[in-house]
Amino acid sequence: MKKPLTLALIDSQHALELPNREMLGLITVVIANALNNLSVDVDVQNNKVGVQVCAAVNAINGLISETLTCTIGQR
Repeated sequence: MKKPLTLALIDSQHALELPNREMLGLITVVIANALNNLSVDVDVQNNKVGVQVCAAVNAINGLISETLTCTIGQR
């Protein structure tokens, strides 16, 4: 059986400050319709999110008659 923590034990604990982390670079996902010369830029900070956005665009391509393109690039 676990013993409950006492206030003295909790007060004896120390907290350390973590070092600053570098921010992830922005990635721009460009969704374009070349036929109508339209595009949308989506800025994300995670490659996995960018890949998921492009996967959604590819799924939409199967539902519409126009072709959309999706590219991922460094901002």
